[in-house]
Amino acid sequence: MPIAEMELGTAHRAIDDNVLDRKWASIFKQNLVQEGSGLSWVINLKAMDADVRSFRPQLSGWSQSYGLWPGQTLALFAAHSRWVHLSTNTLPFYNVFPRLQGEFPRQINTHADGFESPDNHWLHEHEEGHPWMLSQRMYRWLRWNDGANVLLADKSEAGWYWVPERGYDSAVGAKAGEMIPEHVHHDYLHTDEYVKSREHRGKQGAGHGTFLPVDQWSPEDRI
Repeated sequence: MPIAEMELGTAHRAIDDNVLDRKWASIFKQNLVQEGSGLSWVINLKAMDADVRSFRPQLSGWSQSYGLWPGQTLALFAAHSRWVHLSTNTLPFYNVFPRLQGEFPRQINTHADGFESPDNHWLHEHEEGHPWMLSQRMYRWLRWNDGANVLLADKSEAGWYWVPERGYDSAVGAKAGEMIPEHVHHDYLHTDEYVKSREHRGKQGAGHGTFLPVDQWSPEDRI
């Protein structure tokens, strides 16, 4: 399409005439913007076209240089998606998210199995309350698992189990680092699990199997 020479309405009609899938036609039209006297794509279609024509396209693969995600993960996708399939994508998921291994069906599964439309790839557009059910499933996982230390089952165990920290606390002579149940997760300032654990126990820190009174482990401003 010579979009630089087209008006928006003309371009939309051309998309409708040539893109049979209504969902994809809508996506293309949403990514056209007026630029001066012509139009331009919001997405870099030229770079995408060049990539998929290459011998080893990066858009459809995962390079080793991207690394792995070693933390907890939730993988949800449509049962009848055109692009992601439970039977063929499970092993590739393990190559990127190794902690998903052995987590089927709890943390790697499909959503809305009863829908057979090819447009099911867009989970948030399902009808009959399914988007709400999906959002609640994602919320529960984020509430209890997102950012939780991988040595814990979920955030409910924060503060109740000894988790070894890296480093060395010269103030108390901890040879293996400062070992505290207050190691909730990497974003502990945005959860109240840490505070509730301390209040319930009336303690501040812990060694291996030993809880210590407040101010006996490390200064308040270090926590």
